[in-house]
Amino acid sequence: MRKALSSAIFLIITLIILLSVLIPALLIFNSTPIYSSQGQIASTGYQQLQKNEQNQVFRGNPNIYYNSSLTPYIEFLYGSIPYPLNITQIYYFNGTTWVPTLKQPIVVAGNQNIYLPSSAFNNPILIVSSQANFYFLNPNTSVTTVTISGPAGKVPVYVTAFVINGSKIIPVSIQVVLGANPPLLTPQVYYLNPGTYSISDKNGSTIFLQGYGLTATFQNWTLVGYGNLNSPSKLSTTFTVTGPLVLTAIYKAQLQKFNVLINTNGLPLGSTITLNNNQVTLTSLNKTIPVLIDNKQYYIGSNGLQLQLTYGYHVIQFPSYYNITFNYTSTSSNYISAYNAMPIKNGVSMQNNQVVTIQGGQINCYQLTGLSSSTSKISVINSYTVFVNGSGEITASYRSYSTYYLVIAMNYFEFPSGVWATYNNTPVNGSIAGQLLQVQIGGTNQQIVLGNPQNYIPEKIYFKAGTELTITLDYLIDMSGSFTLTIQYYQNYQIVHASYLHSYYPIYVTLYNLTTKYVYFPEASQGNYGTIGINSPTILINYQEWKYYGEPYTGGGNSNG
Repeated sequence: MRKALSSAIFLIITLIILLSVLIPALLIFNSTPIYSSQGQIASTGYQQLQKNEQNQVFRGNPNIYYNSSLTPYIEFLYGSIPYPLNITQIYYFNGTTWVPTLKQPIVVAGNQNIYLPSSAFNNPILIVSSQANFYFLNPNTSVTTVTISGPAGKVPVYVTAFVINGSKIIPVSIQVVLGANPPLLTPQVYYLNPGTYSISDKNGSTIFLQGYGLTATFQNWTLVGYGNLNSPSKLSTTFTVTGPLVLTAIYKAQLQKFNVLINTNGLPLGSTITLNNNQVTLTSLNKTIPVLIDNKQYYIGSNGLQLQLTYGYHVIQFPSYYNITFNYTSTSSNYISAYNAMPIKNGVSMQNNQVVTIQGGQINCYQLTGLSSSTSKISVINSYTVFVNGSGEITASYRSYSTYYLVIAMNYFEFPSGVWATYNNTPVNGSIAGQLLQVQIGGTNQQIVLGNPQNYIPEKIYFKAGTELTITLDYLIDMSGSFTLTIQYYQNYQIVHASYLHSYYPIYVTLYNLTTKYVYFPEASQGNYGTIGINSPTILINYQEWKYYGEPYTGGGNSNG
């Protein structure tokens, strides 16, 4: 009995020992270890803090403004409950590298200014926060640009580029290849694991800033942040990243200047041309031609334009085609006859009864054939780019491409012999409004009408030399108004009060040009339509006669005539 009891006690003690070991082990192995989620929790919390800071700053809490005066400072201005901003460092770019300005971190929790060294004046700055956000500011701007944050465990790397132009810093976009990433333009943000990477500037050692007319050469890379840089003077180099950093490619502008004369050839700017054995003189109304040089507009006259251009590439953009308008002066008797016959002399004048000038009588179109240089020190790359390595002359050559002549079309209205208006409340005689002459442009199906667009204002229109205009119709015209007419019947006179006039038929159209005076009788029934050839400035006078007058025809009764 005692032996059986001792065995039972032993079994109970053994069971208790097993349970005391197995139950804790089971609890331990089936529970989630705290350390396995600590990294994830910390990373998520860090990203949330980083993103929260970005949201606050970009919502203007605080608004960060970089005042780049002689005493530069950064202004922090809150518009709501202040969000504390922990700034670990502020850098300014001195033309060579990024220079730190803080001896210790600063917490901004209210409206305040942080003053920078005077050497930061007119230079870009970088603000680095404790949440690894970078805020990049050009002089006199607010934070709007670079915020660096990325996937958990990744390190932000910001790549940018500047050109040093004397005392000025010019941000530029260059093409870079970082590691196995595809080529991208700066500024650019990469998210990398800690380690060593290669970076290459694919633009080469020389770049051209078209908007500034500058050529710049590569100097070196600079690094600010957590890491180090190998071979900074090489276009392709490597760097090691351990935390957020900024890589900057530095270029230096070439400031050596040369005297360059920019001129034209083949353009009669402000000059005269004599033609047809001195019978015609063309006087150019264009004294200059516009040209874009490095995105800045200039005007070049007959003596050219003297500029100082820096060493390197320059873009010189002349118009591919350029129109020059001429006053057309001639001693032709046809133009003298035209002047005497014209009811209005708008734009046409005569001197000494021998010489007639038609303002803007001819337009010549000139085509750019290319640029040339007077010296091997100035290389012409293409029709708009040159490379300057010394003083000299650059010439833009033009050739005559096409010619256009002015056509002046006007009406001449009159009453039949023995009839005249003693009262009229609207003009009835001379060159009154009406585009009545319909012509078809040779080689096309296009028809247009010619004549006065307004009373006593002739129509002026240009046609290319050699154009043929075929007269297809000469319209009649009706006019309403209040008219008192005197009609002579032999020795008797009749007074007629009319509210309506109607032209009975076109009389004729007279054409005047350099070599011809010709009369057309455009009557469809007789087939006398004609063709007008445009080979010099042309004056057309369309003569019409009022025939019927009285009350408007309404379907019954007779008009007085």
